[in-house]
Amino acid sequence: MVSLSGLSKPQYLFRPSQIVRRLLLEFHSKRGLKTLDLPWKLKIHVNTEDTVGLALASQGLYDLVTTEVIYRLAELGETVIDVGANIGYFTGLLAVRVGKVGKVIVFEPHPGTALLLSQNVKLFLSDPRSAQIVVHQIALSSSDGEARLDNFPGVEQHTSYSFLNFQTSDRGIPVKTSRLEHFLHGPETIGVLKIDAQWHEERVLKGAGDYLRSKKIRDIVFEEEAPFPAPSHKILMDAGYHLFWFEEHLRGPKLIPPDAKPKNLRSYDIPPSFLATINPERVERIFSKPGWTCF
Repeated sequence: MVSLSGLSKPQYLFRPSQIVRRLLLEFHSKRGLKTLDLPWKLKIHVNTEDTVGLALASQGLYDLVTTEVIYRLAELGETVIDVGANIGYFTGLLAVRVGKVGKVIVFEPHPGTALLLSQNVKLFLSDPRSAQIVVHQIALSSSDGEARLDNFPGVEQHTSYSFLNFQTSDRGIPVKTSRLEHFLHGPETIGVLKIDAQWHEERVLKGAGDYLRSKKIRDIVFEEEAPFPAPSHKILMDAGYHLFWFEEHLRGPKLIPPDAKPKNLRSYDIPPSFLATINPERVERIFSKPGWTCF
């Protein structure tokens, strides 16, 4: 049965051709590997049996607000980091935004997902606009060691749901863990650090060590499902960062205080990520402009 739910989203209203693609996807229910075109003129391999791949096939984007936030924040020539890269959706976006003189450092621990990620990185690098992309198949955490990538029973095919489990268990996939600070070098500054680590954001931030207080990371875009102020928020505020959240409007994302709740969230929406920044004036200037620039 074809569903019209969610067609009032900006990604459909301003790109009506995507409605046709979504309807065709629902008519032809066969799931599997597909190659899609992204709005910033990159191609990406997806598996529509996974939640991220299915969203990209049906919407042409994944997590519209976070996409717009990262699109606006990243600048030409910067070094940026994608933690929890999945198949590389945000990796490709960052690579185009920072350009061929920039650099994208990528972390993805799941071996199956990392295989598809590596294929997508090859696609991205074939584009002359792309930055240098360095991929690490490791899980970032607060300590060096080992853990297991676990998943909820019955949805193991949705690798985007995988989460780190440090308890002794026969379930899951064994992976190495490391601190982010091991991959950061001396005077190097980071323009944007994006973190999607499935309830593990606090430990990833702890693993950044003195880099947080040194102000060498300008903007941090991170997922946090716990209400404000969660431990991840406190770590960042203690390090001198200013926090924002976002509300989706047809005319674009609107900055709101971190303790506010977006008024326009619908049952099928993904709660937008938080933004921590050392330069709130720049952020307010960037997001004072209406519209969606990532289309």
